[in-house]
Amino acid sequence: MSKMRVMNYLALPVLLLAAVLQVYWLWGLLFLWWIVPSVMAGQTALVFDVERSKDPILFWAVVTLWALFGLMMVAASLFPQYAAWLL
Repeated sequence: MSKMRVMNYLALPVLLLAAVLQVYWLWGLLFLWWIVPSVMAGQTALVFDVERSKDPILFWAVVTLWALFGLMMVAASLFPQYAAWLL
């Protein structure tokens, strides 16, 4: 089994547990991580795949959305007094 597959199998229960325990920063890091392979590959996902070469405005809008979600989730953990407003 490849290292990437193992990481996916480990990430799933960790993220489920983070959702149950309301550990938002883990989800925030995941959203921020999604930016890296998306920009490198020129492809991201919304409902279906979005390619930078075919839909550059939608591609960058989705990447920006992932960045905003990631920052909001991390901020919600760092500043719990604002978590109700952020989430």
